[in-house]
Amino acid sequence: MINLTVCQVRAVLARLGLKKTVTGCRGWIGILFFLFLVFLTGCYDFVDSDQPVVAPEMEILLEPGHSVGQTFVARHGGLNGVAFWLEPAPNSAGSLILHVRPDSQSPTDLFTAVLPLESVTAAGFYRFSFGPDHNSHGVYRYVFLEMDGVGAVQIGAAPGATYIDGAAYRNHEPLDAQTAFQLNYDVWGIVLELGGAVLAGVGLLIAAAIMYLIPGYALLAFYPSSLFQFPFASLTAGAGKEATHKGEVPWPARMGLAAGISLALYPLLILWTDLLGLRLGPLYVWLPVTGGLAVLVWHYRHWRLRQGWAAIRSWVRSPTFYPDFAFVFLMMLVFGVRLLVVRTLDAPMWGDSYHHTMIAQLLVDNGGLFDSWAPYAELQTFTYHFGFHSAVAVFHWFTGIAMHTATLWVGQILNGLAVLALYPLIIWLGGNRWSGVIAILVVGLLLPMPMYYVNWGRYTQLAGQVILPATIVLSGTFFESPRWRWSLVGLVWVVIGGLALTHYRVLIFYVIFVVSLLILRVRENSWRRVMFRVCGAGTGAAVLFLPWFFATFAGRITSTFFQQLTTAPEKVSPFIRQYNAIGDLTPYMPSVLWLIFVIAIGFALWRRRQGFLLVLLWWFLILLATNPEWLFLPGTGSISNFALLICVYIPAGLLIGDMLGEWITEKSEKLRWMIPLTAATLCVLGVAGFPVRMKDLDVTRHALVTRPDLRAMVWIRENTPENAHFLVNSFFAYGGSLIVGSDAGWWLPLLAGRANTVPPILYVAEQGSRIDYVQWINELSHHVLTKGINSPETLTMLRERDIRYVYIGKRQGGVNYDGSNVLSPETLLNSPHYRLLYNQDRVLIFELVR
Repeated sequence: MINLTVCQVRAVLARLGLKKTVTGCRGWIGILFFLFLVFLTGCYDFVDSDQPVVAPEMEILLEPGHSVGQTFVARHGGLNGVAFWLEPAPNSAGSLILHVRPDSQSPTDLFTAVLPLESVTAAGFYRFSFGPDHNSHGVYRYVFLEMDGVGAVQIGAAPGATYIDGAAYRNHEPLDAQTAFQLNYDVWGIVLELGGAVLAGVGLLIAAAIMYLIPGYALLAFYPSSLFQFPFASLTAGAGKEATHKGEVPWPARMGLAAGISLALYPLLILWTDLLGLRLGPLYVWLPVTGGLAVLVWHYRHWRLRQGWAAIRSWVRSPTFYPDFAFVFLMMLVFGVRLLVVRTLDAPMWGDSYHHTMIAQLLVDNGGLFDSWAPYAELQTFTYHFGFHSAVAVFHWFTGIAMHTATLWVGQILNGLAVLALYPLIIWLGGNRWSGVIAILVVGLLLPMPMYYVNWGRYTQLAGQVILPATIVLSGTFFESPRWRWSLVGLVWVVIGGLALTHYRVLIFYVIFVVSLLILRVRENSWRRVMFRVCGAGTGAAVLFLPWFFATFAGRITSTFFQQLTTAPEKVSPFIRQYNAIGDLTPYMPSVLWLIFVIAIGFALWRRRQGFLLVLLWWFLILLATNPEWLFLPGTGSISNFALLICVYIPAGLLIGDMLGEWITEKSEKLRWMIPLTAATLCVLGVAGFPVRMKDLDVTRHALVTRPDLRAMVWIRENTPENAHFLVNSFFAYGGSLIVGSDAGWWLPLLAGRANTVPPILYVAEQGSRIDYVQWINELSHHVLTKGINSPETLTMLRERDIRYVYIGKRQGGVNYDGSNVLSPETLLNSPHYRLLYNQDRVLIFELVR
């Protein structure tokens, strides 16, 4: 560590011409710069915590003439040292030499470092310095130690599962273990690399704005702001409410609506061109984008630059400046944390991500919709909702990014858009700009949901929840409109139809909202008009969705849903009862925020805020629909409590935002100084929530694909025939009804272009290549798990199905599984029926001996 005195810092600032900024009273900018400089100069090196081994559980002996090494992936730029846990034997002398190489097969040293044994006086971590390597972010490396001298040194180690991106080596041969090591980085290298990451993130967000905002924004251009209805607006206008009372839509609300409309548009375009026999491929992105740009250019053809500057000056002086500034700052944090947290992932995580990536890849391969899942799976129908996958496909067509990476990035972009989408909804319900900003803060940075979706790859529901608020606002505006306006009707049809194609259960959430609105209006004279509007909106949307609804009968999704919907409570299986149990609520929202949520409910009831009473009624009905057995009705399991609880952020954000927004508005009318203080406080809270959200990523528990797996996939492509078929790790899930993969072997069809024994989860919902496809698939896994890999029945079945290879991934079958009955490396190594072909970083590939 390097510590600077205040005088030294002032001297540095004087050289930079900034001393006056600190000593004068342009205060806070200088103070921030001062603190930033102290951070950079006071933290010379950063020690990464990516490797969790801090105390060795076992040891590996290093002697002269031998080597001990470790592979790893550097997570930052500026790698300049590796520290190993060392314990010297008595009378040892000489030196330790560290070699840094690209991989364990390379003979070329990138860096070397020497540590005299005299400096190793007691057991602990000792650093070997080199570099710095400013291009180290995301780079795979192999380091090993050699001893030049006499005696021996014990290298601290731990079991192989303690680190997911490498393994320990002895004499350049992999071990099922990890050394106790730490990676050191030059702080300037990290800063430079983060600067590059920021630029790359800005580029991604610009591309996302072009694809996911411009088409919807262009459609909104046909619908003047003056036609918007705010039926639940409060009668007392406070700061930040004036615009909405005039029927004008705040620009952040327009952005949220544009996102929902754009995402709804792509699946509709893909469906209806397919019905016309057209598969447009990349035109699915270029037609909406170029068309949208053309519309916006025409719409703003009279705009001039001086008008823009005048508008900005007027905005800075207006009452909306501070809430809008806080909105922009918080949304930067929301998208920043979502992109930053996944930039070191090699693939999206957990089981859902696999079939999402496969469906998106099939859309690209076929230039549109498809029936056959070949060459990735032996499925013959496609009936799953595909809104999210269309968003990934257009992202790939627009950027050229590999599909597994595109799925990850689009999932995180939609995660941010799901937060933005709440802004127009809270405005429509009667909130104000402060309410919208607080909802952004709570949902985007203080709550674990929807940020935590990244661990599950539950991106389709997330995409539906981006479209849902826009659907509510647009259709609700149409229902409340005194006149039938075709420009609005068309938008309503688009968002409802697109929502139906994006997520079936989120569509049910929307239907329950419409029921709630009708109940709220039943005692008013307007309920007949609302019912007429509902019928008009539903008819048009049904026409758009109906072709796909009929297509779903080719698979089992619709029949399974109707079966769940008609199952009596007493006939529900024990697994469904257990799966649908509510359980602990704190993983979905911290206890403090649950308490604030309850207070916000009381506030809405006490103030009789009609729009937010509608929210309460809506989510109460959803809760009943999720738990129909409470009313002795059938349908348990058709909507799970889990699906409900992971989107509880929607009512929580709306109600908490409304309560605090109203309080701020009322107080700021009397105390004007509260307005900038409130904006600053919200920004500070957002900054405080940023590192908390960074911790939501749980790679150890949920990651199937690691860097060693990706390296093995390359080897498979180069060293196995194209028709190779692999046995991979799996286990029975969902009450034993289907099998799922438990390491990267599940991803072989997509990442290595080779068939495996575990299809995507949807194989139980689609038609397979044979009538008994589900039973046929499950049979092999049942034999492997119960009778073992060496049993005659298993060997016969493998040969009959022409399965010649076995893949054991880096996680070795332990993802979301206790590890019992997985494919054991020891069993295969000791078996005469299998021959080892590949062994690197705990990834093993075997060939079945014929």
